[in-house]
Amino acid sequence: MSFYPPEVQKRISSTKNIGCVPGENARGKDASFVCGSFVQFSIRIDAESKSIAAAGFQTNGCGFMTAAADVLVEAVKGRRLGELHGLEHPELLAKIEERLGIFTENRRHCTDCCIDALAVSFADYRTKQIEEFQGEKALICTCFGVTEETIELHIDEKSLNTVEEVTQICNAGGGCGSCRMLIQEMLDTRTGL
Repeated sequence: MSFYPPEVQKRISSTKNIGCVPGENARGKDASFVCGSFVQFSIRIDAESKSIAAAGFQTNGCGFMTAAADVLVEAVKGRRLGELHGLEHPELLAKIEERLGIFTENRRHCTDCCIDALAVSFADYRTKQIEEFQGEKALICTCFGVTEETIELHIDEKSLNTVEEVTQICNAGGGCGSCRMLIQEMLDTRTGL
């Protein structure tokens, strides 16, 4: 007899994504103060395609945390940063619940910890992108390394009017989404000339 619900038990019995990824360039960790467990994601993002080439996790948590982390790795592995649209908490929670069922309230901290650690991983990647950038112009989109100058050039040359058009042309705004407001301000300024 298992302590865990059937879908969680099935997932922890066949977990494939445990461990650190060789050549990782993003790492994020979070801990639950409810149970004292932690989870850490290890991710390698391909610099050219901006896709998640490999991902894994480590945890000292229970089967709920292990299963949730494993589902999240599968949800992001192989996807491009632009497809993830900022990794919204409700969307990631829905992916976990779709595969494992809804966790009881006293196990919700397991999913929250995993989602937060994954978000920290991508924030770590963006921070590293900023640190590596050596250009003289402002870096607007850290996910794809797109400068203010590049965005302005595309807006002017191609008469772009929306953030979506900018994203389609140069990927800016297609990753985490944190630069979309800046791009909109640039559009408003450039088109208001």
